[in-house]
Amino acid sequence: MTVLAFLKASAIDHISEDQFVVVHPLDDVGEKKVDTCSLGRMPMTISVKISLMALRGYLALMMLLVFYHVVDLAGVFTHNPN
Repeated sequence: MTVLAFLKASAIDHISEDQFVVVHPLDDVGEKKVDTCSLGRMPMTISVKISLMALRGYLALMMLLVFYHVVDLAGVFTHNPN
């Protein structure tokens, strides 16, 4: 007997009402995934749209500040009065 044969799950013929069967996701049957291309646009209220635009602006501003800090650390903005 090999180890793989020992670890392989056996078929479950009958289950009583007071028992639960736990199946590991790697041993379970594959499921069909959701196709997001066919979903279309999500309806949003005005407040959600404004909140998402504010979040986008905030993230863009934070990226600009990080970029400025990196460029400043590189010494691009140093003033050398010679």
